[in-house]
Amino acid sequence: MSEAGDAGSPQPGSAEPGPQLDIFDAAARKAANALTDTAIARVQDPGGRVRVEDFLAVLAALTGEATLVATGVMDIEATDLTPGAPVFGDPMNLLLTGDQLDPAAAPPGSVVGVLVRELVPHVVPLDAFADLRGAYARMAAGVGAAGWGGVVTSVPEANQPRVLPIQVAYELREAAGDALGQSGLPAARRHELCALALASGLRLAKGAIDPRVAVTLALEVTFGMAKMVPMSRRAYEAMAKPG
Repeated sequence: MSEAGDAGSPQPGSAEPGPQLDIFDAAARKAANALTDTAIARVQDPGGRVRVEDFLAVLAALTGEATLVATGVMDIEATDLTPGAPVFGDPMNLLLTGDQLDPAAAPPGSVVGVLVRELVPHVVPLDAFADLRGAYARMAAGVGAAGWGGVVTSVPEANQPRVLPIQVAYELREAAGDALGQSGLPAARRHELCALALASGLRLAKGAIDPRVAVTLALEVTFGMAKMVPMSRRAYEAMAKPG
């Protein structure tokens, strides 16, 4: 490993079911694995190497945006709100953690609930998720501090992601929608599918990055994107116009 988080070439499609009662069928797992593979392709360099922090940040950005979409609080393609602006509300908290601060109490259908069921204890320990209060607090305190479309993370400098969350979520939104269609899951479970893909990514990253750093990065980017107005196609086209 030549630099922090350089994971070489993760093997695609290697997600394994969690040890508890499975809430995802084979079609959902196949779709989640395909989304994980898409994230690998997005950050893979010409030599086939993947910087694991960027890989995880892509999946976390998709999961955060999917959380906002699944709440139904806004139509992200029709809203007049400015992309990158903060948006707060209990509906996002419910889908992120079930509005719980104890990760063991997070509902199975929440983002943290999916991650805990998929990863604990074989990939990461439960205490890697212990600071949910801090994740919420850092997300709120960091609004606007990371620059447009960015998310403040507390991981070491060497582990900071180099991708812009709002950009990669926009770029891969169609892929996430395709994966949802292939999964057979309803739109209201979009965040669960993306969280399953994120769990797959964290599993693939095992050994390439400290598991607590990986979970912290994943949660902070997810929480930040769940509370940010996404880029819409209309806004993107307006920004791309000359002058």
